[in-house]
Amino acid sequence: MAFIEAKEVKLQALLSNAQEAYRVPLYQRPYAWSRDQWEDLFEDLNSLKPSDVHFLGSIVVVPEGEHRLGVNYFQVVDGQQRLATILIWLSAIRNLAQENGNNELATHLTETFLFAREWESGKQRKIPKLQLGQLDNDAFQRVLEGKPKDYNHLIFECYEYFKNKTDNENMWQILLNNVSIVHINAFNHFNAFRLFETLNDRGLELSAADLIKNFLLMKVSSKEEIFNDTISQWNEMYEKVRDKEPVKFVRRYILSNYKGKISESRLYEGVRKRLEKENPEKICDFVKDLNVNATIYKKIFECSFSQNKINKKLQELHLVEVAPSFTLLLKILRYLEKGEISEEDILEIMEMIESFHIRWGVCGQSTSRLDQIYNDICMELKNKDKQPQKFKIIIKNKLLQEIKNNADDEIFKRNFSQRAFKPNETRTKYILWKLSKPTGETALNIKEIQTEHVLPQTLSNEWMKYLKERTSKNENEISALHKENLNRIGNLTIIKGEWNISMSNRLFIKKKEDYRKSEFQITKELSNYDEWTFEEIDKRSKQLAEEACKIWRLK
Repeated sequence: MAFIEAKEVKLQALLSNAQEAYRVPLYQRPYAWSRDQWEDLFEDLNSLKPSDVHFLGSIVVVPEGEHRLGVNYFQVVDGQQRLATILIWLSAIRNLAQENGNNELATHLTETFLFAREWESGKQRKIPKLQLGQLDNDAFQRVLEGKPKDYNHLIFECYEYFKNKTDNENMWQILLNNVSIVHINAFNHFNAFRLFETLNDRGLELSAADLIKNFLLMKVSSKEEIFNDTISQWNEMYEKVRDKEPVKFVRRYILSNYKGKISESRLYEGVRKRLEKENPEKICDFVKDLNVNATIYKKIFECSFSQNKINKKLQELHLVEVAPSFTLLLKILRYLEKGEISEEDILEIMEMIESFHIRWGVCGQSTSRLDQIYNDICMELKNKDKQPQKFKIIIKNKLLQEIKNNADDEIFKRNFSQRAFKPNETRTKYILWKLSKPTGETALNIKEIQTEHVLPQTLSNEWMKYLKERTSKNENEISALHKENLNRIGNLTIIKGEWNISMSNRLFIKKKEDYRKSEFQITKELSNYDEWTFEEIDKRSKQLAEEACKIWRLK
């Protein structure tokens, strides 16, 4: 038997066979075409001349075998979006014909193209020409039956679009007689998935997640029970991380469990290389483990573990922007969930991660190295899989070595006191908040905090005069020093609530009275200064650098 059987057919021939019907497999994505695709399709077909033929693309199908009631069912492995859209458009034309009193045409479209026919108890009954996945099928069947509901669903939006755009019921002839499609029978799922992959190699735009799913299902397609279990596990996993970028999650999982750095652009290739020789049982185990880790990943993002202290620390880590560390967090928090590592150890490790990232970022080290660092740690932990009580010391030693080489105390203090911080970054606000020495019970709401420049961003005439008198510098020199010192840590603090621009631009002697009333210690302490010039900024920057070195130290 051939690998595949492909033939170009008109939609009329594809849809008019009363003994053929199509189903979308459970593992396929929901209906996703939107107005952009609908408009493109409508414009392409609406402009056709009677002698023109429009090529719609292809559909890849796998036969399910002879239905017990005489209908041959095919699973649509690729092409469900265009096929569903065509049938929705035909339904809109059918309803238009009914409204115009052309019941003969309406009946013809319904019985010939929208439904197939099967026999039951000696009687013939209609079955939908296409059945979509669970999330879409109810809405889709209502459209086919001419009973679209008026509520928010993409299927109904599609129906309303074509109903409003189509003013000629004869459009059905163009749709069925002037549109061709390549019908590809792959005979089995293995062939279908192999074809799917080949189409991608030739330019079909698919996400890495689509390709990985396709590859995994191809590997298990020879065993139905394992195939169905793998689909179920994949779908569960995907739903957990759907709004958290599934590709990023899969990449973190691979970095956490397999040796070697891997980029998003090479993710599919990397997964395939690592799993190419595995049998169906091992592939299914891989997807099951992926699903378990998706639960952990979701909890990391949502800060929804059962331990409140863990969640509080996770919220703080998100502010520091430690995404590369999710590779490590995935691994160690799995042990926490299994009760094999203590909450205290996890909290200490999370403090280490925060200190490491603060130092790494302040010292301007390359973020591209972080994936390799965390992958190395995870591989070392993998070797100690039965001894999770040793994880903390392994992680500490590795991070300490990196800090010693790239962000030791002297390097850190120098960079911390001299660098220009980005005042609106959540990381900067968090650093200032921690420097304020909050008590353990103090809750942080980053949205309530604003970064305040003590020396304002724009120097008023009053400020210029003030600085000239106290520094013996001219205006050009002051402007240069202002630019150099504006975003140093010594010139920044945090305030809570409304603080308008006019207040920020006031002279220091007036602002310090408001600082005195602040709930933040770092801001309150500013009221102890008598003057505010570049000298005070430098002095305070160095003082805060000393404090930062104590706070973000790997203990």
